[in-house]
Parts: sequence; C-alpha cells; structure tokens
Amino acid sequence: MLDKASAEMGAAMIKLVLTDMDMTLLPYGRPASDRALAAIHRLVDRGVCFGPASGRDWDSVLESFRGDESCMQTALLSNGKKIYAHGTLVNQTSMDRSNIVTMAEMVHDLPGVYVSGRGDRGGFISGSTYESLMGTTWGSRRADELCEPADIPDWPIVTAGLHFEEGSEEIDNNEWADRIRAACPKLDLISPGSRMFDCVPKGWSKESGLRILQIILAVDADEVVCFGDSDNDYKILSAVPHSVAVANANDRVRAVARHHIGSCEDDAVGYALEDIADLDEGAFEKWDRAYRGA
Repeated sequence: MLDKASAEMGAAMIKLVLTDMDMTLLPYGRPASDRALAAIHRLVDRGVCFGPASGRDWDSVLESFRGDESCMQTALLSNGKKIYAHGTLVNQTSMDRSNIVTMAEMVHDLPGVYVSGRGDRGGFISGSTYESLMGTTWGSRRADELCEPADIPDWPIVTAGLHFEEGSEEIDNNEWADRIRAACPKLDLISPGSRMFDCVPKGWSKESGLRILQIILAVDADEVVCFGDSDNDYKILSAVPHSVAVANANDRVRAVARHHIGSCEDDAVGYALEDIADLDEGAFEKWDRAYRGA
C-alpha cells in the first residue's frame, strides 16, 4: 500500500475523481464542507482532475461549492449532457423538444406536477397551471417562466426535469414516469433519489458523458474514481473499477459499487477525498478494510 509520503511525491495513479452531489458529497440542503473543499484543492494541485457528476447545471452546482470554480474545472453536468474539461465546455447534448412538449401535455392537469427545462438561451416551466405551480416550493420560484406546452421554446433544451411537489402526494410518480417513457420514445427519466426525475435522451446517462471525458483527458477506466448514491449514478458506477457507494445509497448502487464508505451526513466523501490526496490508490485498501470491520 502507498504511504502518505510516497503518494505526495510520486505520480498519482488516480487521474480523475468524480462525485455525485446531492446525498453523496452533500447532505440535504448543505454546501460542500471545508474538509471536502480543502481535499479537492490538494487533488487539483497534484494534477488530479476533480469534478461533479450531477444532474444539476453549472450555477446550481457552483453554489454548492460556495462559488469556488476550481472545484469545477472538470465536470459532468445535466447528467453528462454538459461536459467541462480544463474549465471549458467541450461537449453539449440536447433533448428532443417534441417529446418534452408531449410530457408537459400529459401532466398538465396533475396537481403539484410540472416540467422544467433550461438551455443556453434561458429556462421554462410547463405542464402546470399557475395556481398549481404557486403551491410548490421550487416551481413557484420560477413562476415567471411558466408557459403552455405548445409554447415551450424551440432552442436546444439541455437540462429538463419532471417534478412531483406539494399537491402530488397521492400521485404515483413511478407509474407516471412509465407512462411518459412509453409515450416519449426519445426520452428517458432517471431518478436522483427523490420524487422528481431527470430527463435525458434515450440511452443517455452520466456514463455517456464519462466516456467522452475519458477521451478528452486520455484517462483509462482504472484511473477513475466515482462516488454515488442513487439510480442516476448506477451506470457510471458500473463503468469503472473503482466505484464507491456512500452508506445511504440505494440497494442497486450498493450492490454495483466495488468500494463502500460512510454516510453523506458524516461527510464521508470529504474524508474519502482526503484519503485519495494522502494515499492515492492506497485509499481503496483503507476503505475496504474499514467496510469489512478489520
């Protein structure tokens, strides 16, 4: 196993570290910890590429890093539909507008349910009445962007979500997601672990973005570490040998992950990033030993 001194002095075996944000790096409603930020800076200073692999977009993720853009020089955002390398947006994938319109039409009369979307030219909310939207926590904040499904903008839509908020408690969100998948063959809906769904092109996932990023950075799969907790992390964790599940991850993610650490509530990823900065690939043995109770 590498000791701390040899890891600090030698070339890093780990070249790319990616982490999901909500309920992986971040407990609900909290920004990145001081420990995590300091560890990220150490990794970046050593030439390791670090970045979020999130369903969220740039401004939202940057806020969680307390405005520190050095934490986002590498990034897979909008579930890998926006790829950043060396601080530059290098690839962007948009979604089929007609299927987004169909989805908004289908949920229009459901209380507390709406569709959100963003692109380089702005954002929109649709699939809801004004009265229903104003009864929701997140949707009401964007009420000025509300439009009818037919008026959804025709510019490229990069980020989209299907939301089930206040008023939708009696609605089976998974059943509706299945209906929408059947009616919208160019879209898929993946869960980040809550009642909302991220929208992606059919067959797309964070793994799709990772494959492009690996080519750009010339990084092999065994030089990548990925942290995650929920269904929208499953494919990217399946794609790398050094996948890491937090203790609060769902059953699918825990089953597919090679390594296991503590809960996001205990800043487990922050500690794990310190381990990588200290031990490089020796961190894997430390985590595995702790998980076995050795």
